[in-house]
Amino acid sequence: MFVHDQQPSGELEKLSGIVQRITFHSVETGYTVLKVSSFQKPQEALTVVVHQSKVFAGATLDFYGEWIHHSQYGLQFKAVKVVERKPATTHALEKYLGSGLIKGVGPATARKIVKHFGEKTLDIFDHAMERLTEVPGIAEGKLNMIRTAWIEHQEIRNVMLFLQAHQISTLFAVKIYKMYGNEAIEVVKTNPYRLAMDIHGIGFFSADKVALSLGIAKDAPERIGAGIEHVLQNAREEGHCYLTQEQLNEGVMERLSLEDITALDNTLEALEQKGALKIRLVPDKHGNIQKCFYAHSLYYDEQYIATKVKLFVSQSVNSNSKELLQHLEAYCRLHQITLSEEQHYSVLQIAAEPLSILTGGPGCGKTTTTRALVGVLQSTGRQVMLAAPTGRAAQRMSEVIGREAKTIHRLLEWDAAKGNFKRNESYTLPADVLILDECSMLDVHLAAAVLRAVPLQCQVVLIGDADQLPAVGAGNVLKDLIASGVVPCHKLTKIFRQAEQSLIISYAHQINKGIVPRIESPFHKPQVWKEHQDSLFIDSEEATSEQLKFIARVKRLTGKPATGITNTLTLNEEAAIYHQDSHFSIPAKFSHVDIEALAATRSYSEELREVLRQVHPWSSLHYGYSAGAIIEKLYQEIIPKYYGQEVEVQILSPMTRGSLGTASLNKVIQERVNPASEGKGELTVGGRVFREGDRLIQKRNNYDLNVFNGDIGQITSVDNEVMQLSVGFRAGKEIKEVAYERDQLLELDLAYAITIHKAQGSEFEAVIIPVVNQHFNMLFRNLIYTGITRAKQLAVFVGTRKALALAVNKQNTAIRQTALQFLLQ
Repeated sequence: MFVHDQQPSGELEKLSGIVQRITFHSVETGYTVLKVSSFQKPQEALTVVVHQSKVFAGATLDFYGEWIHHSQYGLQFKAVKVVERKPATTHALEKYLGSGLIKGVGPATARKIVKHFGEKTLDIFDHAMERLTEVPGIAEGKLNMIRTAWIEHQEIRNVMLFLQAHQISTLFAVKIYKMYGNEAIEVVKTNPYRLAMDIHGIGFFSADKVALSLGIAKDAPERIGAGIEHVLQNAREEGHCYLTQEQLNEGVMERLSLEDITALDNTLEALEQKGALKIRLVPDKHGNIQKCFYAHSLYYDEQYIATKVKLFVSQSVNSNSKELLQHLEAYCRLHQITLSEEQHYSVLQIAAEPLSILTGGPGCGKTTTTRALVGVLQSTGRQVMLAAPTGRAAQRMSEVIGREAKTIHRLLEWDAAKGNFKRNESYTLPADVLILDECSMLDVHLAAAVLRAVPLQCQVVLIGDADQLPAVGAGNVLKDLIASGVVPCHKLTKIFRQAEQSLIISYAHQINKGIVPRIESPFHKPQVWKEHQDSLFIDSEEATSEQLKFIARVKRLTGKPATGITNTLTLNEEAAIYHQDSHFSIPAKFSHVDIEALAATRSYSEELREVLRQVHPWSSLHYGYSAGAIIEKLYQEIIPKYYGQEVEVQILSPMTRGSLGTASLNKVIQERVNPASEGKGELTVGGRVFREGDRLIQKRNNYDLNVFNGDIGQITSVDNEVMQLSVGFRAGKEIKEVAYERDQLLELDLAYAITIHKAQGSEFEAVIIPVVNQHFNMLFRNLIYTGITRAKQLAVFVGTRKALALAVNKQNTAIRQTALQFLLQ
C-alpha cells in the first residue's frame, strides 16, 4: 500500500516524521501548519508549513523543502512536496487509522485494533482482514464496510501519487476514483480537462496544470477548446447567457496566456463547423449586429423560453368576466378581504390570461392578491398548483395561501437515474393553472424546465419582485419578460396602511428609490428594543487590513501585544508585518494617531478608536464593541432577549471574505453558540468543523439526496466511525433527515451567516446585515434591498451609515448579457 518516492532533484532538504497535530489549515488556500516529531529529534515538535489540502494526524510523511526563520514563529520547515510512508510506530498507526481515513474505523475502533494486533496491524489489513472480527465490536457487517474502504484506499493510492506528481490536491483523490474507478489514471492522461468538467471543486486551472505537465502544448486545440468552455462557464456563473467574440477572445487569450490569436481563431472555426459552439446574432445597444457565443444548453434553453412564451400569449382563455367578478366578490365577502382597485383589477385580468406576471414591492399586497386569485380560480373549477424555487419560499407560500406549494424540483420530479426532470413535454403537469412565486430567482435553465412541463392549455402566473437580486444562475428571466412587453404584467404599487407601519417595508421602498433611510440607533434611543421597532442601525467599525498592520507595528515596536491582529489578519498578512524594519515613519493617513495612547490600549475596540479619524457619537466602539463583537452579542444575547429564545436569527453578509464575511462570522458564532463539549459529536472537513447542533446550508443542488442550493438545516447527529452527518431540513411542518457521506460533506457549509445572494427566496424572523466599507465591491442598491426584505420581525444593520449610503446610491451597472427580450420582440 505505501509507496516510497525518490527525492526530487534540486537542492531540497528532506524531513521525515510523524504528524502530531494540525495547528492551522485554510480550506481556501490549502495553507497548513503542522507539528511534526521527526525521526532525528522525536522529542521535539517541529513546525512544518505546506500547501496541502488534507493531512491526517498520525501520518508518517517525508517532507521536501527548506528551513526558514520566521521573525515571530521562529524556525520552520517550508515543504514543497509531501510523500506518505508506512506509519512508523503503533501510536502513529493508531492515530492514522482513526483519523477518518478508513470508513468504519474511528479513534475508538483504531485503538482496539492496534491494541490487539500491535505492529502486525497493517499486515492484518493487507493479508488477513477476516481476523479483524477478533476485535470486540467488529462484527461481519462492520468488517465488510472496513474491507471495502481499505481496498478502495489501496487502489486510490496510485491515483493520489499520480495526481500529486502533477500538482493536483489529494483532497479530490477519492472523488476522482469514485468517478472513474480503476481507469482514473488513464482517463486523466487521455483528457485531463475532464477533471474540471466531471469533478465538483476541481477548476479549469488545476486541470490545465495536469495537462501542461503531461506535455500538452500551450496552443493545442484540446487545450484551447477547454479554455473556451471554461470562459463561457465563468460567464454563466456571472449571470451571462453569452459572450461576444471580443469578450471570448480576450478571456481565452488571458487565461491560457496565449500570444498568437491564430490558434484560437482556428479552434473556434473548427468548433463552429462541428456544431460544438452555438452562435446567435444579437444587436448591441447601438443596433449593430454582433456574433454572440453560447454554451449549448443556454442557447437552447433561452430559445425555448422565447418560443413557448410566444405560444402562450397567442392563446386565449375560456372565461366569463361576469362570473369571475361574482366569484371574486363572494370570496372577499367570505374571507372579509378588502382589495385595492389595482388588486381587484389584477385578479380579474390574470384569471383570464394564459400567461401573466404579478409584481410589486413589499407591503403592496402580492400575497393577498394571490390568495384571492387562487380562490377565484378554484371557484371556477380549475385545478391550481403552487410552486417556488426554494424550500423556504415554498413553505412560506403554503402558509400564506393555505394550500400545498412545492419546490420547482419536487414539482418537476427529478429523475436521479437519468439526470433530468421526469416532467417534460411528453409528461406534463396535471394542472389547469400553475402559480410560481419568487420568480426573480428563475434562471434560464430552470425557467425552460418549468415551461417544458406546462401544457399549452394550462395558465401560468409568475409572481416576483424584479428589483431584487437576479437569479444566481444565468439570465434575468423575470426582468426580461417584463421589459419585453409581450407578457401582460400587473404591478402593485399601493402600500397598505398596515404595511406602512412597518419600518422594514418603509425603508425597503426608500432604498429602492435611491433614498438613504434615517434608521434609529439603540445606542441613541435604548427604548427601541422594548418598543420592538423592526429596523435598527448600530453604528460600528471594523478595522481595515491597513489599519491592523499599522496597529500591529506600533504595538510591536512599543513591546505591547496587538489584540485584534490574531483574530482578523490572515497568517500571510501577519507574517508580512513582522518582516518590516524595526523603525518606520508614520504614514500621512495615520498622522492624527497618538502613538503613546495607541500603545497603551488594552482591547481591539480601543485600538480601533485610536486609529480612526472620527468615531460616530452612537458607535458601539464607545461601549467596547467592534462591529464583529456587536454582531456576536446581537446574535447570542440581545435579539433573543427581546424577541424570545426561539427566534430564528440569520446574519446576512454581502460577502464571504473579510472579518465580517460569512466565513469568519460563521467560525466566531459557532464557537459562541455551539462550542465543543464532551459527548457532542463533530467532524473536521476541509478545515471546517461541523458539530452536532450546527446550522448548515447546502451549497449546490444534490438530486440524489433531494437537497438543493440554499436549503438550510441543522446537524442532528455525527458518526465519527463512518465519517457521516445527519442533517434535519424542514419540509413543511415536518423535518426531513438527510444522511451525508464523507465525500458529500464539501457541499455543506455553516449557516449562522450566509450571503444575501444565498438568502434569496427566504424569510427569517430576524436578520443582521453588516454594511461596512470592506464590502465595497458588493455594495449595491438591489443587494441591500434584497437583504432588508428577508426580515419578517427585525432587521438590524451593523456598520457605517457612509457604507449604507454608498450602497443605496450605487446601482449595479453590470448588465447581464441575455437575448431573451430580443428573441421575444
